[in-house]
Amino acid sequence: MHGLVGSLLLIVGQTVAFPLQTVAGPKQARSERTLQRLLDAAEVLIEEKGHGAVSIPEIARRARSSVGGFYARFRDKNELLRALEERHFIEVWQRLEALADARRWENVSTAHIVEAAVTELVSVTRERRRLIAAFLVSAIQDPVIREGGLRFRRRVEERIRALLLPRRDEMDHPDPALAIDLAVQTAFALMNHHVLIEKTEAAGRPVSDDDLRRELTTMFLRYVGIAPRRHARKRRR
Repeated sequence: MHGLVGSLLLIVGQTVAFPLQTVAGPKQARSERTLQRLLDAAEVLIEEKGHGAVSIPEIARRARSSVGGFYARFRDKNELLRALEERHFIEVWQRLEALADARRWENVSTAHIVEAAVTELVSVTRERRRLIAAFLVSAIQDPVIREGGLRFRRRVEERIRALLLPRRDEMDHPDPALAIDLAVQTAFALMNHHVLIEKTEAAGRPVSDDDLRRELTTMFLRYVGIAPRRHARKRRR
C-alpha cells in the first residue's frame, strides 16, 4: 500500500506551465518563460520566508527578471498571489485526478482509499505550508482568492464523493453523501488550522504529520461509518 501511495505522491515532480485565467496570456514563448520564473521564484521565496517578508524586487532578482518585468504582468503582490493560487490548485487537482482514478482501487479496500487521500492532503500541506498560509490570510480580504479556495474544495468534495459513493453499502451513516462532504471539509479545516498556527497540539503534546494522517483517516472512516484499518501503535508511558 505504501508503495502505491508513494507513487501517487510523485506524479507531479516539478512545476508545469498552464494557461492561467488570472494573468493575461503571454504572446511570446520568452514572455511565458519569464512569467513562470516569476511564479516559481515567488513560490520558493514565500516558502522560505513567508509572504509578508518577500519583496517584489527580491522576486524579480530571484527570477532573473526586473521590477518592470514584474509590473508588466502583475499590479501588485496580491495579483501575483492570485496567480500562484490558481496554479497551485491546478497542480494539486492533477494529483487528485490521478489519485481518484477508480481503476486504481478496484481491488483495494475503502479504508485504503481514504488513507491515500488523507496522506495526499497532509503531504501537499507539508510541501507548501507557507504558500497555503498566504492564500488563507489573503482570502480574508480578497474575494477572488477566497472564492478560488471554496471552488477548489467543492471540486474535491465532488471527486471524493464520486469515488466513495459506489461503496455506500459499506457505510453506516444514514446520508453517505453528506457525511463524505463534511468529512472532507473537516479534514481541510484541520489542515488549514495546522498551516496557520504552524503546529497542532492534542493531549498536551505536538501532533506529528504521521499522527495527523492516522487520526484524520480514522475520523473520516468512523464518521462515514466504515471500520478503519488497524495500526500497530507504540504504547506511551
